[in-house]
Amino acid sequence: MNYKETLDAVELSLLSRSVPLIIGESGIGKTSLIREFCKKNELYLVNIDANLLKEGEIGGLPMVVGGKTFYATHHKLMEIDTYLENNPGYVLLFIDEINRSDHSVQQELMNLILNREINGYKLSDRVLVAAAMNPTNKMDDFRNTDYQVVDMDPAQEDRFIWFHMDSDPREWIRWGMEEGQIHEMVIQFISNFREYLNYASDDEYIRATPRSWERVSQALKVFETRHYENKTLYHLVKGNVGTRLAQEFMAFLEENKNPLISTQDLYEMEVVGQFVRDEIAQASHSRLYILAKNMVIRLKETKSAKDADRFSEVLNLMPKDLRISIMKELKSDYGDIYPLLLNSDLFLEGFFDCYGRS
Repeated sequence: MNYKETLDAVELSLLSRSVPLIIGESGIGKTSLIREFCKKNELYLVNIDANLLKEGEIGGLPMVVGGKTFYATHHKLMEIDTYLENNPGYVLLFIDEINRSDHSVQQELMNLILNREINGYKLSDRVLVAAAMNPTNKMDDFRNTDYQVVDMDPAQEDRFIWFHMDSDPREWIRWGMEEGQIHEMVIQFISNFREYLNYASDDEYIRATPRSWERVSQALKVFETRHYENKTLYHLVKGNVGTRLAQEFMAFLEENKNPLISTQDLYEMEVVGQFVRDEIAQASHSRLYILAKNMVIRLKETKSAKDADRFSEVLNLMPKDLRISIMKELKSDYGDIYPLLLNSDLFLEGFFDCYGRS
């Protein structure tokens, strides 16, 4: 399942009061997905990292008061109660890396997840619960995985709804250009080499993941504001994604250091002149795709008929195969501005031109 499919499935399971278990490799975006779900549904997120828990910690240490035994409440559970006492909304308790904890910790967490109580503490009805874990070598597609995990027993596994989340470069690129604010050069590189978003080499220890590319993006933004040598950037990229991808990424930066015309300039110029047309004609598909996506982001903000015409004019200068791909994406993913584009004669002309209609 890609990111969007997983998000929709998790939403359905949570709203039906089931407990989803998201399975995916490290750095693939499981936590980001949960954050997006909470933001969309106005839920307060409380995150517990299961791999950091010790036996007895989530259940609380026993205390004897007046001859009776009480258990201290874990600070994360106290955070839930504090929020619910002061707010009318709901909470999502997200337990991450549940299979990176000991069996004793898993048992405590299962009491909380499934029975919704532990040692006298009870979860409110206003608390939804979700969990996530890394793949195990019990799974057909991960027989050779190196993750050090502690498998749950079958009875525990049967209590969850399992969702296997895959890395989808197209979804990640879209997220990176909008919410993620990933550096444009990283977006362009992954657009050209989509297999590198989640990549492991047989002869290298370091694995490239969506999370590691996010770190590269953050470092590249800092690099552009300081006077570091290119070699310093190379070492940082290598430390995130490995030697081979670092060499290819640095070469890509050098080849594409001259930026294409900016989105703002395209929208503000009176006429799309011949120089701009020549630039578009010579640009690679990946650079044109990024240009189109940036123009779409601006169009989502303005929802202007004039901007829709300018976007359509620029789109019609792009190769037909790329234009068709972008138009399909607009229809499936941008329902808020697609009707606006359908009112543009230039957009319709480009559509009919692609499919050979008169």
